[in-house]
Amino acid sequence: MSIGHRPSRGAATRPVIAGKSRVRRAFCLMSSDRVIVDTIKMAQDLLRQNLLPTRHLTDAATVMRFRELIRSQAIRLALERSSDTVLAFALRAVKQVISDQSRTNRETINRLWDVLDDPHLNQALGLPQQSRMTRR
Repeated sequence: MSIGHRPSRGAATRPVIAGKSRVRRAFCLMSSDRVIVDTIKMAQDLLRQNLLPTRHLTDAATVMRFRELIRSQAIRLALERSSDTVLAFALRAVKQVISDQSRTNRETINRLWDVLDDPHLNQALGLPQQSRMTRR
């Protein structure tokens, strides 16, 4: 009975590790993209909750929730790891709007609408363009 040649432990694991590394990196990119998409959809939902006549959130509460959302570590990491896409640029623009504390809450919300109701952004998300008339 002969025993077949078995590759050394290091030789057998190198390709697997390289493969796992590629998969892990691809998963991180996909995961970052997913975080960005989900965050943009949550941000759009926050804005809709601020619409009249069913205003569920005050302007101050809306801006506060945006700040909490955008300052989270998951969002920060997703933006660091993501490619330069329409979605990533939109989320970076939201971050910039939220960072400017010189505006009133209403001005901030109006600026967020300008960023998050963009036709190209909605197209990238696969959403129909919403009428700006229904939001103000």
